Amino acid sequence: GVPEQRIYFVGSTTEALNMTALGMPLRRGDRVAVAADEFPSVIQPWLSLGSQGVELVRVPIPSEAQRSQALAAALTADVRALAVSHVHWQTGTRADLALLSAAARRHDCRLIVDGVQAVGVVPVQAQLADVYCASTFKWLLSGFGLGILVLSERFAGEWTPPFRGYSNLAPSRSPQYGHLNYPGIYALNASLRHFEALGWEAVYRQVERLTGHLGQELRNRGFKVSTPADARAGIVSVPHPDAEMIVRALAADCIWVEDRDAIVRVSPHFYNTESDLDRFIYALAKYA
Repeated sequence: GVPEQRIYFVGSTTEALNMTALGMPLRRGDRVAVAADEFPSVIQPWLSLGSQGVELVRVPIPSEAQRSQALAAALTADVRALAVSHVHWQTGTRADLALLSAAARRHDCRLIVDGVQAVGVVPVQAQLADVYCASTFKWLLSGFGLGILVLSERFAGEWTPPFRGYSNLAPSRSPQYGHLNYPGIYALNASLRHFEALGWEAVYRQVERLTGHLGQELRNRGFKVSTPADARAGIVSVPHPDAEMIVRALAADCIWVEDRDAIVRVSPHFYNTESDLDRFIYALAKYA
C-alpha cells in the first residue's frame, strides 16, 4: 500500500527507529507515547531526547485484549508521536493499526511502527503508519544486517535526516546516507522469490491455521494463552513461572522455542505442521 519511492533500506529496525526519533521536529514539552511493556528498541531512541525536554509517556496496558484501545486513549494534543510494535514481542498481540492510525490523525500525532514481528507472517498495511520499519532476519528468513524503512509523504516532508553522506546531500530528505548492504539485498531477493513462489496468501493462511490450532489445543489442556485469538500474528505466548527451565528442557528434545520473562514464546511458520505443534504441546505438558 505504499509507493516504492517511499521504501528505503537501512541496517536494522533499531537503526530505523533511532533515525526516526532524531530527525523528528520535536520541541520542549512535546510527548511521545509507548506501551509500558514495549520492546527496548522502540523505547530507547526517545529517551535520548529527554535532554531536549521531550517527555516519554509509558502507557499501562490493562490487558492484551485492550492493548490497542489503551494506546489510542492515551493520545492527547501534546503527544506528538506514538511508537508501537505491530506485534508485541512477548505476548504476540497484534496491534490494530487502523484504530491507532485514526486516533493519531485526530490528534495530529505521528504513528511510528516497528513491524519486525509482522512482516512476512501477516498482511501489512504500511500506509496506515507515518513510519513503518522492520528487519529481514525474522519471518522473512533473510539474515542479519538489513532492514526496511517506510516514510509517509507527510512524515518525509517534515523530517530531517539525522545522518548525512554522499547519498543524501542537503536538501535531500532521503535517509540513505551511504552504501547499502548489497549482499543482504540479494539474500532478501532470493527469500522473496521463494515466498512469492509459495504464494503470500498461502503463507498467511498456513500461519493463521497453525497458530489457531496451537492456541486452541493449549487452552484445551488448561494452559493460559496470553495472545488474543482475534489479535494474533505468528507468535503464541504461554505464561509460566518456570519458562526458562521449560525452554531448556524442550531444546534438549530438539523443540526450539523462546522464554521471555516467564513466558514460553512459540513462533510457528509456514514450514511447520500441526504434528510439530502437537509434539510441542505434549512435551510442554510433560515439563510444565
